[in-house]
Amino acid sequence: MEQKTCYEMLKENADFKKGNIIFYNHKISMKTFFKNIEDFAISLKKLNFCKNDVLTIYLPTCPQALVAFYACSKLGIIANIVHPLLPIEKLKEILKQTNSKGLMFFDILVKNQKILSSLNQILIRCSIADYVIFRKPVFLIFIKCKCKSYKSVLKYSELIKHSNKERDTQITGRSEDVVCRMHSGGTSGQSKIIELQNFAFNNLSIELEKMYTRKQRGGGSEYSLAALPVFHAYGLGVSIHTCLTNGYSVILVPKFQPKKLNAFIKRYNVTFFSGVPIMFKKMINYKNFYGKHLMKLRDLWCGGDILTESFVEHFDTILKRYNSPARLFRGYGLTEVTSVCTANTFENYRPYSCGKAIPGTKVEIWDDSDKPLSPNSIGEIVINSPSCMKGYLNESNCFVFRGKEKWIKTGDLGYLDNDDFLYILDRRKRSFKINAINIFPSEIENLVKELSYIDEACAVPYHYNEKIYIRLYATLSDKNILETKSEDKIKREILLLCQNKLIKYAIPKSIEIIDEMPRTNFGKIDFIKFE
Repeated sequence: MEQKTCYEMLKENADFKKGNIIFYNHKISMKTFFKNIEDFAISLKKLNFCKNDVLTIYLPTCPQALVAFYACSKLGIIANIVHPLLPIEKLKEILKQTNSKGLMFFDILVKNQKILSSLNQILIRCSIADYVIFRKPVFLIFIKCKCKSYKSVLKYSELIKHSNKERDTQITGRSEDVVCRMHSGGTSGQSKIIELQNFAFNNLSIELEKMYTRKQRGGGSEYSLAALPVFHAYGLGVSIHTCLTNGYSVILVPKFQPKKLNAFIKRYNVTFFSGVPIMFKKMINYKNFYGKHLMKLRDLWCGGDILTESFVEHFDTILKRYNSPARLFRGYGLTEVTSVCTANTFENYRPYSCGKAIPGTKVEIWDDSDKPLSPNSIGEIVINSPSCMKGYLNESNCFVFRGKEKWIKTGDLGYLDNDDFLYILDRRKRSFKINAINIFPSEIENLVKELSYIDEACAVPYHYNEKIYIRLYATLSDKNILETKSEDKIKREILLLCQNKLIKYAIPKSIEIIDEMPRTNFGKIDFIKFE
């Protein structure tokens, strides 16, 4: 693969004739978007940002975050992408860890901007009003009423205004440079800062295009719906960078609202959408999901959490009803390999599996001695990929080397069948033993979610009288079910199902029905809060 930065990949492959970035239903042409990248890069240089300096992107999924990412790629600056709702004290800790020099933030999410003054950063304020046109005065008035500004803050809107004479064509970034840092639970369950290089994102774009892109219409009419957060590799790598560098227009969604997502799919004839299970589950609960517009959908990817086969079948039935050529494809990945590493496809599909490795990536199952296991043997999933991270910040020994090959131990348990389809059983850090028997919480959760009235489930261990038991938390897909079926009856039905299907050690001792699950910053169920 030719060595390029993400910036160069975008410049060479984006659709500059018909391509757009959509934000709050406002179209930003690809030419304008690229001009903003160039101008922002000029401003960063004038602010004395140098190669390997760190710019923290404390933003939701928005044009400013993407402009900053690609400008950093051009200059060899590191984009430190964090959750836009992180508490200030946690943000301060991350800024210190990463040696950040500047901070971009969204005005509406910081009510009093003076609290940022103690962070010792070059502060850059971003706003919805930077890109909207028709409702710009409304947003400006709303922000003025709700947020207290601070005099030392720079305005993003002023940093993307430069003349043609100031244009700088020099690219100081390199393919091997770390282009961004992402914050994840890591493969061991401990908080980690993951360093990803330009070539990792570009390789992902090239390999995924080979597997999935099934273009049938003219250029400029391909739309990706980017509802996954930009601070997640799955969102930035798949929904945005892969799509932009393969000629798609991209609809940026800063906040997941299922009814609005459905409206976007219909209005823009969306052809590609990647999400997590909870998104798809909520979207089909609204009437505006259904209709002939589903015929335009072609590629639907789902990962990031457990997806039951019964839901896949139900979702695919809806698609078939409206003659959509798409299917809901389950995949698997992790931030350490820039998101996706296996996926089902039209050509290679197997129920219950997470598909086969994407081109160029190798997947194996190892035992506790790091020895490869034969097909259908359960062990730890390990990955060798050209989209592999550089490593964890300030940590060594992130990999296991076999010859010149660099392998990542995922911390996930699973197996490969005889045809190399991957099946996930559970996180190693979640699995535990009762009476020397391996218990996999996801096995319990997936079983319980087969009940039509159960939306989500979370099984965790608890100790009582020096023994380990299972406690199950569950949410209802429709709270109206309680009008016809008591909570006690629901618990009895769950218990009976578990007694009939599970080994006795995996049967929940306690069952609780709750309103909603606690979630991590990445939208996954935060099972640690139950333990």
